[in-house]
Amino acid sequence: MTQPIPVPGIATSSVRVLRLIGALGSLLALTILAASILLRLTTVFGSDGAPLSILSADAENAIRMVHRLAASSVGLLALAAAIVCWAKRKMVPDAVQPIIGIVAATVLLALIGPLTPGYRFSAVTVANVVAGTVLLASCWWLREALTVGHTSTPMTHPLLRVAFAVLTVHVGLGAAASALEMRGTHWVAFIHSGSAMLTTLLVGAILWDRRHYPRLAKLVAAMAGLLAAQVALGLVSLWIDGRPVGLGFVHAMLSPLLVAGLVSIAVRDQQ
Repeated sequence: MTQPIPVPGIATSSVRVLRLIGALGSLLALTILAASILLRLTTVFGSDGAPLSILSADAENAIRMVHRLAASSVGLLALAAAIVCWAKRKMVPDAVQPIIGIVAATVLLALIGPLTPGYRFSAVTVANVVAGTVLLASCWWLREALTVGHTSTPMTHPLLRVAFAVLTVHVGLGAAASALEMRGTHWVAFIHSGSAMLTTLLVGAILWDRRHYPRLAKLVAAMAGLLAAQVALGLVSLWIDGRPVGLGFVHAMLSPLLVAGLVSIAVRDQQ
């Protein structure tokens, strides 16, 4: 069992600040993803090729405002995290790698932000969702690493690395399927369904291997429930004609929660 890092007193406040940044950043990243997904699922293209929202103008504007506020707040948190980490990098080594992920994802999201309105480029939609998922994973990694307190690098187990990579690709394929479906192209959805089977097998194997670990019992049970719900919603979406917005939204939102769960297993697995 890895022993907690003996954190010097001078670094205690920095640990608390970074841990709070990780928690708040995770919540804001989830908010950004939720707003983006909801706006995309409620957008259709008219006969002239212009995007139209099926939401009321007030509802659409409110969601966009929430998205802007969350994105701006994440940018400030990323800057604050980078400053604190640089100043205390020798005292909080666990924070370096997740903060690099936070900053990189935030910069990418800021760069592609001007290209997202109108859903002109499917690749931008995919990059937006994948970067948002990486942002969530990095923020949660920061929070978990400083809560558990160890020096090991997460994702050292090969199966965890593969599962995380496949789940990230699966998320990207889901975003691509949704973006192309808006324009009447449906074939990517079949590839997404195929990746779902591989993702389910990998995540299921990880949960099965850790089902008797007392320290992971609650987390494994929660993730098993999320995975079962994800599979069930995916099957329902294949059976019915015209996916309801609520179904698509919940199905899409379960993926980032599974990503966060894998991060928690990777960090806490090493205790």
